[in-house]
Amino acid sequence: MLRTLHATRARAPRVHPNVEFSHHSVLVAVRDHPSRVGDIAERNFSDASTVSRQVSHLTSLGFLQKVPDPDDGRAQLVALTDEGAVLLEALVERREAWYAELLADWSEEDIAAFVSYVDRFCDSVAADERHQR
Repeated sequence: MLRTLHATRARAPRVHPNVEFSHHSVLVAVRDHPSRVGDIAERNFSDASTVSRQVSHLTSLGFLQKVPDPDDGRAQLVALTDEGAVLLEALVERREAWYAELLADWSEEDIAAFVSYVDRFCDSVAADERHQR
């Protein structure tokens, strides 16, 4: 499984030369609404210092911005910029096209079974993570 994960990271489509595979989950985490760094870290099963570095990098590239938290004037939220939204859309489109290529010779039934098992596995990992806290 780790070999597959590493291969996926290495072969994942790139949409910008300075945006790594590890940055994708940060962009996705703020796609629908701004979030605090700690919340992004929790969602991505990462630590806040790592996410903070990723946010700083993506901010320096113009894909993220920090905005005031309306509920706490002392805190900041991380939000996509317009450029970040365009980048994320391109990333999703390329990734979906790549997955379609990988699964082109799979039957609809095989794809449905695969999705079901991956969803179940992800649910188990999330449940274990919650149990560990």
